[in-house]
Amino acid sequence: SKRHVLLVDDSAFFRNMLIPVLRASGFHVTAAAGGQEAFDMIRGGRHFDLVVTDLQMPGMDGIALARALRAEPQAGGLPMIALSSMTTADTVERVRRAGFHDFVAKFDRQGLIAAIKELIEFEHSKVA
Repeated sequence: SKRHVLLVDDSAFFRNMLIPVLRASGFHVTAAAGGQEAFDMIRGGRHFDLVVTDLQMPGMDGIALARALRAEPQAGGLPMIALSSMTTADTVERVRRAGFHDFVAKFDRQGLIAAIKELIEFEHSKVA
């Protein structure tokens, strides 16, 4: 069965760039234009196997989304990958502290697909 990825990015350009890449790699993709929209979907009972979110967004950014999801009983263990064009050591540390499983540079499509597949395989092996 196809794994369901929630892609969160306020930029329509990046959503439109990444959705076809993710679908071509065999994933079902739902997009959200911001952290609050993504949080509301998950809190409302929508099921996703993994969340990929931009860090820099207006309103609820990626870090705030990660922290909010970690506090939710039904989403606390949801695998999350952070996307950012800023790859400083400070950003990587903030991402780890917020509970992300991985961090990928925003334009690294191959790295993103590899990170998603690795996380999904890891999560599947814990259940199996």
